[in-house]
Formats: sequence, C-alpha cells, structure tokens
Amino acid sequence: MGVRSRYGDRHSKRKQNIVLNSLIGLVLAVILVLVANIFFFGDAPEQTAGQEQQTAQSDTNEETNSSEDAVTSDEADSEDSDSNNSESADEDSNEESSEEDKIKEENKDKEKEKEDEQAEQEPGEPNLEGPWEPVGTSQSGDNHRSSYTIGSDDWNEKIKAVESVMGLSENEMTIWKIGGNGGPQQSYARVSKKGSGNQVYYIELEWIDDKGWKPISVSKE
Repeated sequence: MGVRSRYGDRHSKRKQNIVLNSLIGLVLAVILVLVANIFFFGDAPEQTAGQEQQTAQSDTNEETNSSEDAVTSDEADSEDSDSNNSESADEDSNEESSEEDKIKEENKDKEKEKEDEQAEQEPGEPNLEGPWEPVGTSQSGDNHRSSYTIGSDDWNEKIKAVESVMGLSENEMTIWKIGGNGGPQQSYARVSKKGSGNQVYYIELEWIDDKGWKPISVSKE
C-alpha cells in the first residue's frame, strides 16, 4: 500500500508539471505572438505615411521642376523673340540707311553733273541748253511783285538770272529789253554780248516762290 501511494503521488506531480509547463509555454507563445505583431505591424502606418509623404514630396519636386522648365522655356522663347525682333529692326534700319545712302549718292551725282555742265560753259559763252536754277531772292511769297523799274530789287534779280545764262556781267551785255511774258510771274529778256555783232538772245524767265527768277528757255533771234 505504501509503495503504490508514493508511485501515485509521483505520477500525479509529473502530470501537474507537464500541464503547468504547457500552460507556461502557451502563455509565452501568446506573448511572443503579441510582441511580434506589435514589432512588425505597429510601425506600418508610420511607414505608409512616410512613403506617402515621400511620394507627395517627389510629385511636388517634379511639378516644381516642370514649372521651372516651363519658365525657362518661356524665357528662352522670349529671348529668341527679342533677338529676332532686334535682328529684324537692325535689318530694317540697315535697309533704310542703305536707301538713304543711295538717294544721297544720286543727289551727289546730279549735283556733279550740273557742276560739270556749268564748268563746260566757257566764260562769256551763253548756256543755251541748261540746266538752269533759280538765282535766289530777298523777296518772299505774297510780297513778290514783278518790277521793271531799273535798279529795283526785282529788276536786279532778273539781271542776275540773265547773267547766269549769258556767263557775263551786266556791264558786258547790252540789255535790249526786259518785259512781261503773259503773267505776273513770267518775264523775258532780250540781250546780246557787247562787240558780238549784235547777236540777240531771247531768254524766258519764271518766278519760283522763295527761290527767285529761273531761266526756263534760251534761243537765238
């Protein structure tokens, strides 16, 4: 009886130890599972939020870069446009300058031709072909009155026009007549060179406002 009782007690304690160890192991397993869940899954929301923040920041950077690229492109286009406008303005300016230079050259050529023609006129020889220019005046516009009074301003200016045709001074010519020629701004002169066999030249004159009398034709009588 005593041996069986001791054996039974040992067997009962062994079963209790096994159950107790099992419970302890189960509790530890549960604790490990909880800890694992907290450790592995507790940071997931923060990580997700961090990833979302990084994604948003990346999108913002891309938009900023895109905006900067667009601004840079617009600035480049603006600079190209300004450059093209400047080049176009320079071309227009050069064309205008070239046209002005061309006109100046043409005017110089015409003036030179007139000077050459006048130089070809020998002293004391009438210029029968022209060109002729107004001789200048001290009179102006409405104040001009054609005068045939010897010594008047208008008379003296008619004489200057005749001298420019004849290539002679008044003292070297014989003034046969100066008269009207069909209008207040038209006149004529009949003159000859002294000692020339009395060859008479008929010179028509026309008044040009603010420029004086201008010879418009010359013929021999």
